[in-house]
Order: sequence, then C-alpha cells, then structure tokens
Amino acid sequence: MIAKRKCVWEGRHDIEYDLKLVDAAAHKVLAEPALRAEIVARPYLLIELCFHVVDKGRNTVPFFLNEVQQDFLRQLEKHGTGRPFFILKGRQQGFTTLIEAIGLSFAIVRKNFSGMTIANKAENTRSIFNDKVRVTYERLPDILKPSERFANKNELFFDKLNSAWRVATATEDVGRSYTLNFVHFSEVAFYQCSLAILQSGINAAITKDALRIYETTANGFNEARELWYSGTCVNLFYEWWRTAEYRCTDYEYLDNITDPWLSDRIAVLREKGLDREQLAWYCRTYDDYLDKAIIRQEFPCTPEEAFIASGTCVFDTEQIQNRLIEVAQLPSPRVGYFTYRKVVEPLKDGFGTVVGYTERLCDIAFKDALDGYIKLHGESEVVKGNDDRVIGTVPYVVGGDTAGTGQDYFTAKCIDNRNGRTVATLRKQRLDDDLYAEQMYCLGHYYHDALIGIETNYSRVPMRRLSDLGYPHLYLRENTSGMADVPERVLGFETTPRTKPIIVGELITRMREDITRECDPETLTEMTTFVRKENGRTEAISGCHDDLVMALAIAHFISGQQAVDMQAAPMEENRILEEMFDYRPEGESEGAFMSWEDL
Repeated sequence: MIAKRKCVWEGRHDIEYDLKLVDAAAHKVLAEPALRAEIVARPYLLIELCFHVVDKGRNTVPFFLNEVQQDFLRQLEKHGTGRPFFILKGRQQGFTTLIEAIGLSFAIVRKNFSGMTIANKAENTRSIFNDKVRVTYERLPDILKPSERFANKNELFFDKLNSAWRVATATEDVGRSYTLNFVHFSEVAFYQCSLAILQSGINAAITKDALRIYETTANGFNEARELWYSGTCVNLFYEWWRTAEYRCTDYEYLDNITDPWLSDRIAVLREKGLDREQLAWYCRTYDDYLDKAIIRQEFPCTPEEAFIASGTCVFDTEQIQNRLIEVAQLPSPRVGYFTYRKVVEPLKDGFGTVVGYTERLCDIAFKDALDGYIKLHGESEVVKGNDDRVIGTVPYVVGGDTAGTGQDYFTAKCIDNRNGRTVATLRKQRLDDDLYAEQMYCLGHYYHDALIGIETNYSRVPMRRLSDLGYPHLYLRENTSGMADVPERVLGFETTPRTKPIIVGELITRMREDITRECDPETLTEMTTFVRKENGRTEAISGCHDDLVMALAIAHFISGQQAVDMQAAPMEENRILEEMFDYRPEGESEGAFMSWEDL
C-alpha cells in the first residue's frame, strides 16, 4: 500500500488525489484485522501510509522518508528499546519531524501510551508542537483521529485510548509527574539546564521498555558530548551528504576555491566518493559563513569534528579531522587480546640447590575477540630469502601509559620504528598491573621483541614484571637523582615537568609532518581534546582522556634506543650447526668436523 501511494504520487503530484488515496488506505487498515494488527505492532508504518508533512517550500506533500530517516527506523527495529538512541547529525536532516511523527503514530494507535518531546527552549517547544505535531495530526483522515478530550497548546490527549503526546521545555523538573513510554530529547546539546539533573528527575518517570531518543547537532564539549562517549547509548552519526537535497549545480564555488582548508576538505570528500553537485553545495555553504569554522559543527563529517573543542588544541585539528575521515575508510583492525601459558622453572646454584624460581611466557597467540582491548592495525613484517627463510625483521617500539589512580586507562602504542607508523593499540580501563605487563610482553614478542618503555610515575610493577619475565628489550632511562657521579640506568619512562613538554613537543612535530602515521580513531580523537591550558600545561580537557596520546608520545621518544633499519633475523639453532660443521662427501669417513679455520 505504501509502494502504491509512492508510485501514484510520483506520477501525479496531486495532493487532493493523495488525500483520497490516504482515506481509502485508512479504511482498509481498520477493516482488515491482519493489517490492523501490523499497525498496532509497528505504528510508524502509518507515516508513509497516511501522514503528510509541509516541505521546505511550504507545500503539503506525503510524508515519505528520506534515506537517513529510513536508516533510523532500521536501527530501531534492529536494536529495540533496551538502550537509548543518540542521533548526532547535521542541520535540517529531518529527524525532529520523523521522531514527532513516530510519537504521534504511537499515541493514536496504542492504549495507555504517554510520550513527550523535551525541546531546548520555549520557542522551539511551540514550533515543534504546532508545525510538526498538530499540523500533521490535523491532516490525518478523520477515521484515524481518536476522540480528543482536550488538546492544549502543547499537548494532545485522547481520552478513549488514554494516550497523549506532549512537547515541553527542558528544565530540571520536566516530566517528573508523568509515566512515560517514549521520550525525545530534542537538541539535547543546547539544553540550558543540567542534563545530568534533568535525567535524575525524569528517569523515574520512564518505563522499563520506553523508547528514548537523544537527538542533536553538536555544541562543543558539554554533557551531551559526555553522553555520546559514555557508551550507554546506541550512537548513530549521520553525515550531511546522506541527505539528498544537499546538492546544487553552482559549480563556480567548486571551481574557484582559494581557501587552503576548503581545498584540503574537498580533496578528502572527493576521495570518499561525493559527486560534483554535493561538493558544489558544500563550497557554497562554506562561502556563506562569516565564521568558517561553523560548518564543521553544522555539517560535520565525523562525530569528533561535530564537537568543537574550546581552548587551544596543541595538534593541528584540521589535519586530524581529515585523517579521521580517511581512517573511516580503512579496513577494520583485528581486535582481541593475547593468550599464553606461564612456565615456572627452578633456579639452582652451583651445587644444584634450588634458590628460587623463574617464570616465562610461552605459546603466545593473539585471540580475536569482540570484547578485546588490543587492536592490530598491521602485522609484524619480515624479509625472507630465496629459500623462504626469514633473514630480516622490522624494528618496533612500544610505549605504555598506566591507569594511574584508576580513572584513566592502561594504554600502549606500538610503532614501526622505520617510519613511526602505528601498528597496534592497547586500551583498557580496569586491568591489574601484572596482567597489563604480561599483555605488553606478548605484544612486544609479537612484534619481534620490540623495545618496550612504560611510564613509571604511578606504578613500577609493569616494568619490573617484564624484567622478571626476562623480556629481552626494555627501555632504560638515565637517573641523575642519585649520589653517584655516573647516572644510573633505570627501567621505564618517568613523566616530569621537564620531560613531558619534550615528548609532547616531539609528537606534535611528528604528527604535523605526517599525520598518516596514526591510524587509530580513538588516538586521533584524544588529540582533538589535548589542549594547552592557561598555566601552560598540556593535557586533556576536563572529562576527556589523554592516555593514548601519552603512550604514543613515549613510544616516539624512546625510539632512539631501537634500530631504525631492518634487522638481521636471529639464526635458528639448526642453521648455526649447518654453518659451523662441514659434512664429508660420500665415500669419505663418516661424521662431521669443525671448520676451525673459519672461526
């Protein structure tokens, strides 16, 4: 029936004929039990079957879903109502209109339904109710309109169904007196009250199976951003180019670009496959803004770009945003963790007496797992000879940052020391120091016994554990705080007011020279919130983390203790024997003899 309505509209574009078709469809649905049951189960099917909407040209047209609206309904059917949805979007993509229509469809179909939209300010409350709820309701066929007991300026109430749809302004007390089956938080990033306090009040009113939708364009670093990154919602980001109307044929804006940033952005978007009309629209929109940075918030290309940082970011955010777009097109990394077996062996003195025990890890293997915390962006590389024997290995470096007081993350970044490119990333919030050390051991082993250096400010356990396990290649720093004239060599990296500016400064330079060295979205995202404060200190802004940035900075800084060229592979024991011994030709005496003159 929906397909027929679309086909007829495409051929006629006659709103009067469409109204008659909708009326006939409504009668058919109510007359046939199977269709009625389908609508009760999925009320939003009424939108494309019977609803109308006013388009941007102020014309009344059938409410046919655009691509992003269709995608949201697919996500709703896929995920259900167990977790709230968070829609992060560009301007005017049609989500508020869609969500109001969904809420209205529930209110006119289901008994004892109570839904609410919470708008960011009073004028938007009136606009949403009048333009997107009341207008849509009034255009419904009479047969679909339930009996109204009252309909005030911001509420529809249907007495026989005992159902209602309301629109209210965000305050810390909003919704407390209701029982709610559906809540739409509209433009949540622009609420003028505390989102946390609002949630604490309204959550008690929301039923267990309620549909909860947070929807907004971004507005800097606030509570909405914290919610997006909290992991509690089904996050849905909709790029602006997924909206079909964002295109034009004003090619002069595209063909006469003088702005370096815009030129770089268009190159990235062209590589993503955007067509000439979409690129022209983006250039024209960019040209219209006095503050050119606004386009990154209003029409973002990545979630990270949508949340514009306040403060002075120490990294080149334009480079990072473009790199994030590129990284989204790369093949997904392997995700998992290392498995291994611990072997305990006795340590004996010269008389054979056991004086202690040693541990080592063996049977090390990477296990792919969805809940893993290690990402392998690239495999360890080797060079093989004509006989397929490994003759060379790539030098790698691993930098690590511990979780400190427990609020941060255990992290590690492994880089290829020939070019500084990231090949592996570890990030986990809760992990015992010794288990972290053992995963680091395995990670280093996986990458040809990479040089490992871990920050020791909060815990020396990881580096000591690596040493106790006999890891062969650990970073040693010079410690000049002792009384001896010669600096002692100490395990691990220590971050101090003297060393931090050095390692951060070196990382800034390396990333500016070649941002493609980094391929991990989480690390790049941390860079966008790594700022220089008024006191001159460089760190993450409040509520964000910088553990991956610091691990990467440490990896690049300690890389001076690792080779920069391909290294000859250690010779296997059987190969050593072959080259140390000569075997006599057939017919000569059996056995082998040592070629002493070759030693």
